[in-house]
Amino acid sequence: MALAASAGVYFTSAYLRANHEKVQRLRNAKRKYRELLADLAECKGVLNYFDKELAPRAQALASASDDTADGKPDLETRKRELLAIGEQVLRLMEKIDGIAPALVVEAAGLEPWSEHDRELTQKAVRAGLEQVFDLAGDVRAIRKSLIQKAERRAKRVDALKASLNAEACEPSL
Repeated sequence: MALAASAGVYFTSAYLRANHEKVQRLRNAKRKYRELLADLAECKGVLNYFDKELAPRAQALASASDDTADGKPDLETRKRELLAIGEQVLRLMEKIDGIAPALVVEAAGLEPWSEHDRELTQKAVRAGLEQVFDLAGDVRAIRKSLIQKAERRAKRVDALKASLNAEACEPSL
């Protein structure tokens, strides 16, 4: 009878230790997930700022005539301002690129490449950590969307720079 009771206590404590470890790993992954989501939300805010403030400014710079008499900037000033806007988009793309979904997996105490290795994935699923891969997938999808949007903005700025450079090469009459 005492042997059965001690075995029951042993197995219960082993279960509770394993469950506690799993809960801690999931909490760490969720904490990192929230941090990365906050970074992605900040990047989304910068993209919205670009759409509302910088894109119209870049368009105005590219389409403005080279007339400094009525207070409009000359061609070189317009080029510099357009380059600065392009630099802001580039910095945003670098920031988005620095947000790695593998950080969520790593925060759970798993190897960062474990979602690409079948054995490691199965081991994590058996340990009850399949939710970690869902969180990493969410970060990956949001990140991909933001990168695509930032690339479109960068292409738009590059096209405006090209049109401004073409304007600079045209002979004035």
